[in-house]
Amino acid sequence: MRHVVHEAISYITLLYPELNIHTKSDVADDFCIHTSQVYLLRSLSELLYNSAKYSDGKNVSLNVSLSSTNTIRFIVENTGNTIAETDRDLIFKFFTKVNDLSEGLGLGLPLAKRHAQNLGGDLTLDVNYHDGCRFIIELPVV
Repeated sequence: MRHVVHEAISYITLLYPELNIHTKSDVADDFCIHTSQVYLLRSLSELLYNSAKYSDGKNVSLNVSLSSTNTIRFIVENTGNTIAETDRDLIFKFFTKVNDLSEGLGLGLPLAKRHAQNLGGDLTLDVNYHDGCRFIIELPVV
């Protein structure tokens, strides 16, 4: 588990060397789940990339914890711009961009959500977080 988190962070810091990603984990270093490492890595990397690209770049964090519902949660949050309420339903739709001035095809978040769902979990936007954006990947612990 720890290896995937560090690999995602390493990839993003190559693209954004000045970015300092804060990490916290309540999960033991040797904790393991049965999942696709590739799907999880791609999803975490996409969320961290968006945090670096669309936030103020000052407070990006990745927290890993076990929930009481026998799932593991990967929480990526940042400070800066929030996602407008009118755009929240659009961010997970394929080929839809809420910011016409940004590069990309509108595939990152929809694919990350699809990967999480294919792993038996989900990717959601925490609409109660108002200091920026908080995305949560929740996967079953098998």
